[in-house]
Amino acid sequence: MKQRQIKAPDMPLAALKAPAQPKPVIHLPQDSVQEAEVAPLHLVETVEEQPTTVPEDVESVHGHWLMIPLSKLKIHPFNSRAIRTQERIEEVKNMLEDKRKQRDPITVVPGRTAEDSGFFYILSGQTRYHAANLAGWSELKAQINDKIDPDDHLSFWAASIEHNASIKETDWDLALKVKALLDENHPPELVQKASRKDARAIRRLMAMLELPESVLAVVREHPAKLSSHFCEALRSGLDKLGEDAIATIARHSVTVGMSHGALVDHIKREITRLERPAGRSQRARRQFMHPIVLGAAKQQAGAFKIMESTKHQGHRSVALTADIPDALVEAFKSDILAAIEKLTK
Repeated sequence: MKQRQIKAPDMPLAALKAPAQPKPVIHLPQDSVQEAEVAPLHLVETVEEQPTTVPEDVESVHGHWLMIPLSKLKIHPFNSRAIRTQERIEEVKNMLEDKRKQRDPITVVPGRTAEDSGFFYILSGQTRYHAANLAGWSELKAQINDKIDPDDHLSFWAASIEHNASIKETDWDLALKVKALLDENHPPELVQKASRKDARAIRRLMAMLELPESVLAVVREHPAKLSSHFCEALRSGLDKLGEDAIATIARHSVTVGMSHGALVDHIKREITRLERPAGRSQRARRQFMHPIVLGAAKQQAGAFKIMESTKHQGHRSVALTADIPDALVEAFKSDILAAIEKLTK
């Protein structure tokens, strides 16, 4: 049957989320011409289902889907998430291999400098990029956002936070970027606004970076478990316990899954133990002991002890323990109370 060439209608493709590329040409049987002209949406859907590899000279395809080679993708230094675990990358890689297709597109921003010409910075989907590389894929489906300037680090970071709809940024992620943006002399109020945190939270983030390197090494290993709130508790014990002890406590808190309250209590106990006088770290020295015996068999039922006080100098600690029959309790109690009353006179 003779084929007739039909061109796509001249309608704004952006509104239909189709790639802004040279208008596709399709071949339809002659008896299908009328249907193709009446229902152009079918044509648009067909194009969207089969994204076209990005052309070398692409300049602006905002909002459109394209297949972009992995070699044309770049990691932006102000992506909102600085740390991705190998475990998570492997998990996404297995999902890609099992389904043999990419469920959701990544979002990318075209480079604007001569050096970045033809390259795209990943705005969201960096984990999928690493997973695709690991799986041996050559390209990924991507949505283009050319409204963001990748050289405007504050705007890119704010957009990256907004686009991150999967695993949220850790406090360590945020702390690194807040510090870097402030070092670039961006206004603190704008950095705070972009972070979506209040002023107190920003102070906590910055305080994380003041921890000694041995503690930060633990934070970098477990950023999801050691938030700025936890790090604030760790900092509270630095002066008293020292860097090595706090690093050990940080690692222990991760291992046993301590709550914030449990961590605070643990640090307080360690400080109290350290501040005890040298003598208090040992058992109180016993100065006198008289056994309590019962009956003709002389069965020992307890002891009366006098020891050095662990609380006050010049004092003694008195202890009396006895396991005696009920019939003797009342008489024994009366004698003890009489002895106690003498202390008040």
